Amino acid sequence: MSRLIVFAAGLALLAGSASAETVERTVKANTVSAIGGFLGYEVDTCYPSNIPDVKVRQQPANGTIQIRPYEQALGKDSRCPGTKVRGLAYVYTPKKGFKGTDEVVLDVPWSWNESAPLTLMTYTYRIRVE
Repeated sequence: MSRLIVFAAGLALLAGSASAETVERTVKANTVSAIGGFLGYEVDTCYPSNIPDVKVRQQPANGTIQIRPYEQALGKDSRCPGTKVRGLAYVYTPKKGFKGTDEVVLDVPWSWNESAPLTLMTYTYRIRVE
């Protein structure tokens, strides 16, 4: 069965087997912000899928990153509107008073189905703090 991965912030949809992606985000200074995330479920049944063990490859130099459990109800465009699915949110907090550019790199091990080998997908988040 196919699986759908949705960024928790609702900003992007991952497709294919790409192993690296760069994502640009803008956040406010002195503010905790979700910069991305992961929700996994079976597209046809809306059953939950495994939540990957996301690892921080590169910490941000001018802030902190947290990988937090996250839950969201599926929208009207899904086969199961209102169904709650679990995942992860990537939450960035800049150092107090910092304005400028920061970067964090996350490794997401993922298999598109139970019989496929894991693919390590790497996401670089370039964060502009204003």
